[in-house]
Amino acid sequence: MQMQSISGIITQVHNTNGETPPPLVGASMTVVGDRVFVFAGRLVTSRKMTNYMYVLDLNTLQWTRHIPPPDSAKPPKPRYFHSADVYNNSIVVFGGMGYSRISTDGLCVLDDISVFDVETMTWKRPTVEPSLFAPRPRYAHLSAIVEDKLVVIGGQDMNNGYLGEINVLDLKTWEWVHAKTFDKHVGAYRSIAITAPPKTRLPIMLREGMNGGGTVDNSPQVSAIDDNNTNNAAGGTTSVDTPSPIYLYTNYNFADVKRELQLIFTPSGASSAVEDCSNYMSGSAMPPGLRFPTGHTLGHHLVLAGTYLSPQSQSFTIWALDLGTLTWSRIETGSVFTQGSWNRGVLHETTNRFVVFGHRGRNLLDDYNHRQVNFDHIAMVDMEAFGVYNLPKATCSTLAQEMGLSLLNEPAVSDFRIITIENQSIPVNSAVLSQRWPYFEQLMKENRTTVTTRKPVIEKKDELVVTDGPGDEDALATPLTPQQQQQDQKQQVLKAHSMSFPYPHPVVIALLQFIYTDNLLTAQQYQPHILSQLLLLADMYELPRLRGLATHALHQMLNMSTAPLIFETAALSHQTSLQVRALKMMIAAKKMIQQQQQQQQAQQQMTPRENTFSMYAESVSGRSEGSGLGGGVRRSQQQPERPSSPTSGGYYRSSTASPLQRQASEDPAMSSMLDHLSGTSPKFPATRTRTPSYATPGSPFAKGIGSNRGMSYSSQGYASAGTEAYRYPGSSTSSPPQTPRHGSVAVGGASPIPETPTSSNTLGSPGTPQPSKSSKNKKESSKDKKSGTKEKKAFLESVGNKFSMNF
Repeated sequence: MQMQSISGIITQVHNTNGETPPPLVGASMTVVGDRVFVFAGRLVTSRKMTNYMYVLDLNTLQWTRHIPPPDSAKPPKPRYFHSADVYNNSIVVFGGMGYSRISTDGLCVLDDISVFDVETMTWKRPTVEPSLFAPRPRYAHLSAIVEDKLVVIGGQDMNNGYLGEINVLDLKTWEWVHAKTFDKHVGAYRSIAITAPPKTRLPIMLREGMNGGGTVDNSPQVSAIDDNNTNNAAGGTTSVDTPSPIYLYTNYNFADVKRELQLIFTPSGASSAVEDCSNYMSGSAMPPGLRFPTGHTLGHHLVLAGTYLSPQSQSFTIWALDLGTLTWSRIETGSVFTQGSWNRGVLHETTNRFVVFGHRGRNLLDDYNHRQVNFDHIAMVDMEAFGVYNLPKATCSTLAQEMGLSLLNEPAVSDFRIITIENQSIPVNSAVLSQRWPYFEQLMKENRTTVTTRKPVIEKKDELVVTDGPGDEDALATPLTPQQQQQDQKQQVLKAHSMSFPYPHPVVIALLQFIYTDNLLTAQQYQPHILSQLLLLADMYELPRLRGLATHALHQMLNMSTAPLIFETAALSHQTSLQVRALKMMIAAKKMIQQQQQQQQAQQQMTPRENTFSMYAESVSGRSEGSGLGGGVRRSQQQPERPSSPTSGGYYRSSTASPLQRQASEDPAMSSMLDHLSGTSPKFPATRTRTPSYATPGSPFAKGIGSNRGMSYSSQGYASAGTEAYRYPGSSTSSPPQTPRHGSVAVGGASPIPETPTSSNTLGSPGTPQPSKSSKNKKESSKDKKSGTKEKKAFLESVGNKFSMNF
């Protein structure tokens, strides 16, 4: 099998086909659903303005040029450097530079409004009444839509002077309702304006200072749940009434880059405010000066992309800003954008991918000098592999979720039972499960049979009536036709009232809690080994809602100790983005281990005397002569040291073991991670049965459902098939995920993710026993005992902090 690099999995380049747009200058690009709409722009070859609309289907990568139908209004005038924003399945176009019959050079700036209806693929020209708040004509401006209003910011006039104002258009009444002076030079060349989705968390430094804004809930339950897309890094959530500001980011002075970030709140109201957050931005790396940047919001992140030009390199770069902490991080795409001409990108929110347009065979600097954008090739960057993705949306209120949990805990409304692998019975309501779980609904259809029941039929006043039981003969009854009478004599009943579900009780309870609430909200569900099995169940039984919630929760729990478990779970459930992110975490941990080993080797070479190094190792490991953990240095000299082996129950605490090894001897999760990094980790059994079966043996309903083929569970939480066994890190009673779909841990069809480089099981180098001193030197050693101890103590104090590492 051909190996594939991680960057090749994260970023994939494709050719487009069909009626590909020609190279354009100043065209607008918007995404609606699974289609990209490219409108207007100036042709590079003839320098002619256009008003063409090109549409790219992101599923087929097919370009088409749209011809408006006869009932459509005329398209807007040809133009470039205009704005285009998505609103209610339509695209609102404003301003730009176009042709003029008055100007001597034939150009003018525009201030008109046009709307393209994506559903009917027609143009509309709304009537906008004159107003004192109407904006001046402009081009290369910024725009955003918030609360049914179009906000136009900055831009340039016909003389290329910056316009310092903000104008607001009500999209329901088509009136300009507000204007505000804004003393900033912002425009499309160096700025972006993005509206955060509703309920997006605000920067942590602004939450407590908001007047009339959101409140912070620091309860443990809320901090563990990222519901309604409102969880924040500080362990709380903002209320649903928190306003959605416009994030205005500007970079300028490309030689010595200056970065500014303003938050514009309620721009249409009299109490509008602008918060300057420029000094709050941080990160190990900050975005450079980007030319013609584009911005989008995805989940709790702002995605910034643009062209970076310097004497050393010219490339297209992508950055992500955490909106909760205002921390920047770079989206590492390998060498894809260092070659060819990649000019402009848009966000495909449905697939969490950033789509960049360009041409692999052209030169970026040449195209930039002509402001040329190419559409022959596209590069799709998987943003989820960097923890930037669209978060699951809420489907029901908190009250409905609490009612669902109460219904699950009420046996009186149950008519069915689920038997776990421990033979524990859980009462459930079959109607609720059938409504929320399609697989269970199909089983219930097969489990029902029709039986004939006879009800007493009496004759009263020459009419046939059916009585429900004794004492109802004198009651008024509705006459029945012969067809109705025949139907009432048949009844649907269940052949079996229980189902065997071969999973541990905690996993079954967590699955039922999701089915009853359509959410993950209990502490029992938010355990790594439970979430991993829920993700596998979601993949097996086609539960997209559960798949999204479990994947999001595992993204939040990803760290060095959980990375191996999440990596295997993501591979078995076909969640490539989560798998790649866990793999990168494991590779980072591997590098840390190698650095630790190099530091130890360097220390051994620097140590002048072997006994001094032994005492240093004893102090680092926290061991004393009478501690019972190996007897200290003296004991290590008396008996050979045992090699550290993960197969013998953990890593031994030898005097030369690294801090990661010593932590692994105490933490099973860390031990499991080291096993993965050294290539000795056990894998999931190759074949398991995950199909539930009914408890009634031999019944027709149980036929074809399957059995527990060769799968055995022990009370300690192990699951075995043949000679393989796996135990979750940090778990005492859990069992591993059941059988995945058939397939290997390969990514992208035939190209697997490269495995982590293996290393030897023994990560520490045992020290060489110090030869004993001669009898001649014993008296001299006893004489200088106190002075030698002081020297060693001073040495240890000087280097102890240098070689210790805490996790």
